[in-house]
Amino acid sequence: MEKKLSRQERERLQLVQTVTQHAEDLFRQNGYENTTLDALAESSEYTKRTIYRYFVSKEDLYFAVMLKDHTQLLGAIREEVGKGRTGQEKITLAYRASLDFYNENGWLFDLAAQMAAIKMKKDPAELPYYEQYSACVELIHKEIVALFVMAHDDKSIRTDIDPQQLGFSSTFILNGLFHMLRLYSGMFAQGAYPDEGQFIEETFKFLYKALES
Repeated sequence: MEKKLSRQERERLQLVQTVTQHAEDLFRQNGYENTTLDALAESSEYTKRTIYRYFVSKEDLYFAVMLKDHTQLLGAIREEVGKGRTGQEKITLAYRASLDFYNENGWLFDLAAQMAAIKMKKDPAELPYYEQYSACVELIHKEIVALFVMAHDDKSIRTDIDPQQLGFSSTFILNGLFHMLRLYSGMFAQGAYPDEGQFIEETFKFLYKALES
C-alpha cells in the first residue's frame, strides 16, 4: 500500500511539478540560455525565493526537466515492452517507444546537447536533480540491456555477440541517430536528404536485420 502524502507533501509536489513544467515550456520556447529565473517566476507565479527553496539553481532546473521527460520515456518503454512475447519483439517495441518519444519531444535532444557545457559550469554533485536524472538514465539502459539478455536466451536474436554489449551499443546507436536527425533536420526539410520518416524506417530495418538470429 502506498503511503498517503500529507497536505504539505502534496503541496510541495504540486509546486515542483508546476515549476518544472513551466521551466520546460520556457526552455522549449526560448532555449535554455535565454530562459531566466525572472521569466520562470513570472510564468509559474512563484517568487524566485520560493523556486530556490526547491531548486538550487537554473542548472538544477535543467536536470529536473530532463528527469521528468526521461521518466516519461521509461514509462512508455515499459508499457510497450509489456505487449511483446519474445525478447526480439520486446526490443522492437522498445525501439518504437523511443521513436515515438523522439517524434513528440525531439527538441529535448537539442536541450541535451547542452549538457556538457552545463556540467562544466556547475559541479553535478551540487545538483540534486542531476543524481536523480542519472539514476533514471541508468535504469533505462539496464532495462534495455535486460531485453537483449532475454532475447539472447530465447534465441530470438543472434547469439554470437555478448547481449549486454549489444544492448549498450543499441542504446548509444539510437541516441546518436536521434541527435543527428535533430542536427540535420533542416537539410531533411529542404529535400537535401530523403524523406525523414522513410530514412528512419530504413535505418530501423537495418538495425533489426543486424539482430537477426
